[in-house]
Amino acid sequence: MGISDKLCLPKDVIHKASVIHAIGHFEVYLENYKYIIEYNEELIYIQAGTCKIKIKGKNLQIVYFNNCDMKICGRIKEIEYC
Repeated sequence: MGISDKLCLPKDVIHKASVIHAIGHFEVYLENYKYIIEYNEELIYIQAGTCKIKIKGKNLQIVYFNNCDMKICGRIKEIEYC
C-alpha cells in the first residue's frame, strides 16, 4: 500500500502529475501544467509537472488557461508524453 493510499490523497497530488481528460478527438483538458513551451495550430508543447506533453493535430487552439489548467480544442491526432 502506497502513501497516497494510506493518506487517501489522489496520486496526481502526491506525484505532482498532470491529469489529462480527452473528450473524443476534439477537446483536451489538462491540469497541473507548468508552462507552454511551443504553441501553433499543429503542435502544443507543454512542460507538465513530471514530464513534457506534446499535443499534435490540426487547427489547435488554447481556448482558456490559468495557473494550473487549460482547455485545448481542435482536431487532436496524438498526445505524447516526452
